[in-house]
Amino acid sequence: MSTMTPCNCGCQTTPGSSSSERPRYYAGQLITPEDMTLEQDYFRARMRRHNRFLHGWGVVCGATVVPSNQPWKVIVKAGYILGPYGDEIYIEKDQCVDVRVSCTPSVSITDGCQEQQPTPASDAVQYVAVQYVEKPTRLVRAPIGGCGCHSDACEYTRLCDSYQICILEDCPNNVDPVRLNLGTGPAPACLACPTDPWVPLASFTTDANGVVTVQPCDCRRQALGFGQFWWNCNTSNGRDNTPAPQPEPARPQ
Repeated sequence: MSTMTPCNCGCQTTPGSSSSERPRYYAGQLITPEDMTLEQDYFRARMRRHNRFLHGWGVVCGATVVPSNQPWKVIVKAGYILGPYGDEIYIEKDQCVDVRVSCTPSVSITDGCQEQQPTPASDAVQYVAVQYVEKPTRLVRAPIGGCGCHSDACEYTRLCDSYQICILEDCPNNVDPVRLNLGTGPAPACLACPTDPWVPLASFTTDANGVVTVQPCDCRRQALGFGQFWWNCNTSNGRDNTPAPQPEPARPQ
């Protein structure tokens, strides 16, 4: 299955449009595929901007990298990630990654541990990273032209949000985290669009026998998430939360 190149922060699927433009429908209007795609582009661009500027990017939860019980393999656990361009990357099931293969498509773990031809071991540090991709799916026959006189062609009718896990030689987006004192300081500048689509998950080394040693926090970027933050409401904090009674207004004499 082919994949589509990740879209950067400002790109649009509809030619000649901007991320702030959406269609306005009216009665009797002839609606084209470009109109429907433009509406999707508008809301997707808003969601991605919201993610980038308000939440940042990185691993929100899960997506840890652990050694496999097979040589040359690691397991990327299920998790939720925000990509550098604001895309959601949802790894629904654990993924088996052969570190001798440059890139691994998203597959079930039961299908992803097929043996590959061994390659020479490298003592150099390498990195497991993931990026967002789109996969066209549901291929159907579509007539060419309006009369249906020609041979049918095939068109994909769906786009599936997916991802690609790859082995990189260098740590992507390798910058030190910014230390912020929340609620203080000058107004911050808006976040610049990253130039790299990769989210790093871990680093590793291998020996001649295919034993993989994982450094789970090396190069890894975590994003702050509040999905697990909650508390029980109670009044046992030693303070009376009952509003103080207001004095009655003075009566005229």
